[in-house]
Amino acid sequence: YVCIRGVFILTTECASLTVTLVVTLRKFLSLIISILYFQNPFTAWHWVGTAVVFLGTLLYTEVWSSIRLAMKGEKADKKAE
Repeated sequence: YVCIRGVFILTTECASLTVTLVVTLRKFLSLIISILYFQNPFTAWHWVGTAVVFLGTLLYTEVWSSIRLAMKGEKADKKAE
């Protein structure tokens, strides 16, 4: 109930792509907790899936462009001195 209610609230506040991303991350965390709890092996395919989830999250949140702008800002500050 709590998860579904949270998704409904999130749907009213955010774009549908953001909701999909949050739900995907929640499912990913549930998978990790399940693997740890039931002591199943974490295979190479799990690592591939982990990389894809985090890469997609970073691309959507535009972390790379923020880092790039921050680095350019530092270089511009150094040139001004």
